[in-house]
Amino acid sequence: CEHKHDPIGLRHMTQLLRVVAVLVTVFCVSSPVSADSSHESLQAEIRVLIAKLQNENSRDRQEAVEALGTFGEMARTAIVPLVTTLDDTTVNVRAAAASAIGSIGTSANVSVPALISSLQDSNATVRLTAATALSRFPKKGSLIAPALGKLLDDPDESVRLTAASTLGALGSQSVPVLRNALRQHPDPSVHVMALAALGGTGIYAERALPEILAALDQPIGDIRRAAAIALGKVASDKTWPETRPWRDRSADPLGYDPKPIWPRPMRTPIRQTLYTRLHSAVIEVTVPALSQILDDPEPEVRSAALRALSSIGQESEPAVPFVIAVIVDEDANVRRAAATALGNIRESSERTLKSLIGAFTDADSDVRLAASRSITKLGAPAVPVLIKAMKDPEPTVRVLAATTLENIGEEAVIAIPILSQALDDDDQAVRLAATYALEVIEETIEASDVPSH
Repeated sequence: CEHKHDPIGLRHMTQLLRVVAVLVTVFCVSSPVSADSSHESLQAEIRVLIAKLQNENSRDRQEAVEALGTFGEMARTAIVPLVTTLDDTTVNVRAAAASAIGSIGTSANVSVPALISSLQDSNATVRLTAATALSRFPKKGSLIAPALGKLLDDPDESVRLTAASTLGALGSQSVPVLRNALRQHPDPSVHVMALAALGGTGIYAERALPEILAALDQPIGDIRRAAAIALGKVASDKTWPETRPWRDRSADPLGYDPKPIWPRPMRTPIRQTLYTRLHSAVIEVTVPALSQILDDPEPEVRSAALRALSSIGQESEPAVPFVIAVIVDEDANVRRAAATALGNIRESSERTLKSLIGAFTDADSDVRLAASRSITKLGAPAVPVLIKAMKDPEPTVRVLAATTLENIGEEAVIAIPILSQALDDDDQAVRLAATYALEVIEETIEASDVPSH
């Protein structure tokens, strides 16, 4: 019979392939149908919720608004009804409407004027929620920023802080508004929030550098501290945001068309070169200014300046002598910030290493730990200094030196002899730290010698 000459079951295999082909065909045909059905189901649910916005019961309206917000961009058809709901007689409903519009995001661009009007609502919660929602529309910043600027002296502190945060998120469009606040507003607290917002705009705040630098000379410590923080954020911002592709907004009355007309990213070598020059110019004025306020009478300002230099990193190297000078500051927080900054600046000269080793005897344990971590970041150049520290008469210094060598790992291989001697140290803590260090260093050496496959 012919089946006897079919050792691999060719007929059965053919039948199986036909079944698979049918299943694949069914799946490919049914998937779009299923997707369309799911989309229509969601839209039907959204239409039901939109209808509920007319309910007499305020709680029902609020629940409907909140539910619409969970659909995000899929609820674009609800934008106009939600805008109308911003005028609802119930506070919670108005606040929920502002939040829902923010959740829908950039597809709700047409709602921006209504949200701006809500910034004048009599209820603080509504104003706060509207300010938060407006952060989702950075491309409308030229309209939003002036309105938010007026909220910087709102009677409610949460509203003021939210307005400042949103201004920072809007980027370049906020800078002129914030500059004017620093120049003209009489309230010092507004200056503090304006400086915080300018820091949030990053490199865009370069246009406001004169105002930020002037704030370092203000008699109020909170303003000087805010200015130092802002300078650190501006000078450490090393990214230039790409401009998104421009899109045709005439095809859809809601302002959305998924097809970009000009898809090329607006990042070119020329643009990058200009940014590099701009960043260098910011560093040239920022680092000296931060260095000069390290002798500020208030420790909070000195700490803020040190954290700013720390965030800038290696480009803060000209400030190293000033940082070393305050590593023996009377305030422990300042000393800790100075020790941390030296590690982030990564300047491994002998003067830097000696100052960090000196911090091993600091009365504050956090300062000692910060010094150890910073020396670890400096790596191999720090090892000879740590070997000398292993002979220090103070046990605390020897313990921290051994611990730091342990953290450096393989690069500390030349410290093995001194660590081996420390196994006979008179202090038990030193012996234990040396043991741990030797184990880690030897393990990392053995691991690096294992051939990779």
